[in-house]
Amino acid sequence: MGRREGYLALLHRVADGQGGPEGWATAEPGLDARGAAPLVTLGLVREARAEERAELSARSGRPVAWAVQLTADGRDALLYGRLRAAPVVAEAPHPGLQRVALRRTDLDVLKRFVELGDRLRHRPAPGLGAAVDAARFNAASNRWILYVDGEQMQSMARAFYLERLGGSAAPANRFARVYGVIHPPRPLPLRAEAEHDAAGR
Repeated sequence: MGRREGYLALLHRVADGQGGPEGWATAEPGLDARGAAPLVTLGLVREARAEERAELSARSGRPVAWAVQLTADGRDALLYGRLRAAPVVAEAPHPGLQRVALRRTDLDVLKRFVELGDRLRHRPAPGLGAAVDAARFNAASNRWILYVDGEQMQSMARAFYLERLGGSAAPANRFARVYGVIHPPRPLPLRAEAEHDAAGR
C-alpha cells in the first residue's frame, strides 16, 4: 500500500470512528496518535483539545486521552478518493454518435481549436466544445474518450489539419488512420507530411 492509499485508509477509519460530522474518532487498533500524525500535519484531521477530551470523557463515562476529527479538507479528500477509486461506468452514447479515443496531446489540440471559437473563419462544429469538455480518461487504454457526431468528426479533422500546418502532423495522421477522416480530403504533399512527421517526433 502506497503512502496516499495509506492516508485514505486512515481517513476512512477516522470517518467510521467519528460517525457524524460533529463526532470524534478515538484510539482503536489501526488508529492512534502516532499513525494519525501525518494526517494532522497535512491538515486532514484535527486532534481534540483538552476541554473537548474532557467533554468526551464525561459523555462516554471513560477517560478519553486522544481523539481526532476530520477537517473540511479531510472530508473533501475522502470524498474525492472514493470517487477516484470508483470504476468508470461507460455511458451509452446517443444513437448516431461516434466513440473516439484520443491521446492527451490530441485532446489538447482540440482544446486550442475550441478556444479560438468565433475568431476562426470556419468555426468549430456546434457541440464540439461540449464534447471535448465531457471527455473522460480511460486508464485501461490510456486514452481520452469522447462521443461526437459526423459534423464534429469533420471539425476535429480540421483542427488536426491546422495543427499539422503549424506544428505536428502526428495527430492528423493518427486520426485519419484510425477513423478515416481527413481535412482537406486531398492530403498535403508527401514531402511536407514527412517534414511535419519528423518535427512531431
